[in-house]
Amino acid sequence: MTKLTMLIYHRDYKQFLLNMREKGIVHVHARKETLQDEGVKAKMVEMKRVYALMHLLEKRKPSDKDSATNLDGKELFDKISATLKTIEDKQQLLATLEKDLSAFVPWGDFSETMMQNIEKHDFDMRFFTTPVKKYDEKWESDFNAFIVNELAGLKYFVTLTRKDKDVDIEADRYSFPKQGRGEIQEKIAEIENEIAEADAWIDSVAKDSVKKLADYRNQIREETDFFKVEDAAAKCADDKLMFLEGWVPTDIEQDVSKWLTSEDVYFEMSKPEKDVDNPPIKLKNNAFARLFEVIGEMYSIPTYWELDLTPFFAPFYMLFFGFCLGDAGYGLLFVVLTAVLLIMRKLDKMRPLLWLAFFLGLGTTVMGTVSGTFFGMELLKVDIPFVNYLKQFMFGNEGAAWWYSAFYVSLIIGVIQILFGMCLKIVNQTKLFGFQAAVSTIGWVVVLLGGIISYLTMGIGTAFYACMIVGALLIFIFNGPMSKIYSPFVNIGSGLWDTYNMATGLLGDVLSYIRLFALGLSGSILGLVFNDLAIRMSPDVPVLHHVVMILILVLGHAMNIGLSALSAFVHPMRLTFVEFYKNSGFKGGAKKYEPFKKV
Repeated sequence: MTKLTMLIYHRDYKQFLLNMREKGIVHVHARKETLQDEGVKAKMVEMKRVYALMHLLEKRKPSDKDSATNLDGKELFDKISATLKTIEDKQQLLATLEKDLSAFVPWGDFSETMMQNIEKHDFDMRFFTTPVKKYDEKWESDFNAFIVNELAGLKYFVTLTRKDKDVDIEADRYSFPKQGRGEIQEKIAEIENEIAEADAWIDSVAKDSVKKLADYRNQIREETDFFKVEDAAAKCADDKLMFLEGWVPTDIEQDVSKWLTSEDVYFEMSKPEKDVDNPPIKLKNNAFARLFEVIGEMYSIPTYWELDLTPFFAPFYMLFFGFCLGDAGYGLLFVVLTAVLLIMRKLDKMRPLLWLAFFLGLGTTVMGTVSGTFFGMELLKVDIPFVNYLKQFMFGNEGAAWWYSAFYVSLIIGVIQILFGMCLKIVNQTKLFGFQAAVSTIGWVVVLLGGIISYLTMGIGTAFYACMIVGALLIFIFNGPMSKIYSPFVNIGSGLWDTYNMATGLLGDVLSYIRLFALGLSGSILGLVFNDLAIRMSPDVPVLHHVVMILILVLGHAMNIGLSALSAFVHPMRLTFVEFYKNSGFKGGAKKYEPFKKV
């Protein structure tokens, strides 16, 4: 990145920003105070609301009577939002009315006109409820009681007496809503009709509205971005000049220089200064590693001066995913589905994610073939030379169960990735702080990596002791400057603290990789269980036998794929962001290169 410093005459400032937005190449950091501005916050909330409304409209069924509207995006947003709020209010009112109407249900369909006629003849009909055990049949002769219904342990009954007669019985008087049943039903029908009309209008304009709302959302975003960049400049020379800093990729530096010269703007270009500037980041990786950038960005992107770890964790992540999912059939399903979607070009916007899924499926196919499972079936006796070599390399050939060997393989992979991360940490520390800062890490690599290699090749001998001695000197003596008389004591103290952290953290880091073995084992067992259930639970009826078996296999393996794939995505991410990033000395926290441009 190249730092760009510009001075613009205050009267030309807004026009210059408009031209800069059209160019779309300069990244400008917004001020923290600007991001806390209430107007900016309101704009961000508005964009989220528009986005949510767009998703809601996209999910609605397309109407046979799609119609365009003369309203613009803002007017549509306000009107549709108001209509949806009205529908919500009416649905709440409808729920209340339906609850009132349900009060009449236990009494059946009786005529309200008949009750009014009874009242005109000086008779009174009263409604009561009482538990079944407390009902007294004497009430039938004393008060002309009639049982109407018996429901949930209650008797519903009415009494018919003259108005001047007091009905004194031990039962609960039943209260009806103030509105009659007929009136409630009319209101329910009226509200349902209003809701249907409002829904029909929204459906009719939904297709036309989505594009207009997208344009409105982009308009809000452009206004917000313009305000952020406009407010990023500092005023100087009695507010006559605007001082603005920005960033452009170094490879287009000459083009930017020509453009700024034509704009009649004073500018200077310079390299970013460490510990002073915070340049935005534009990652540059090969086609394979670029697919895994979306995973790395979930955590953070590297600072300008440190290594981008994406190409280094990508192969490990692919391996870990395959280890966790661990079934060649599942992996082959991923490969076939993503390949078909890529060939059909139906989801062009998701092509990077489809390619990522393709390679993860490829890793799963390889690891599943090596471990010997295909849709839960054991294939350990498969006779393929390359696969046999991998099995011998990873699991040995002494007849031990594959899962027993896989336990140790997962730990070995953990040790390899952690040591690889420590080697990357040497490069990172050297780039950030100089070679002296990396001496202690070099010592640990000599002790751990050198010690392991010398022990495996020659046992405990001269080479092993040499690694221990050289590593100890780098960790405890040369891990800091030696310019003062007390420097060795400071360095030893620092080395002891580093040793404590390494001893307590390294073991936990390595043991974390057991999750690779555990997840692969659990997925394989579940697949085996569903296969067993499909065989045992299928009835001995010729056609039905195969139908039930296929149903159990499809549902069971679909559930297993969903659960296992989720675990295979999350847990390797955890190993990457915690164990690998920590041992690689990753800092992160930079901002992505996002030039000021039209949406």
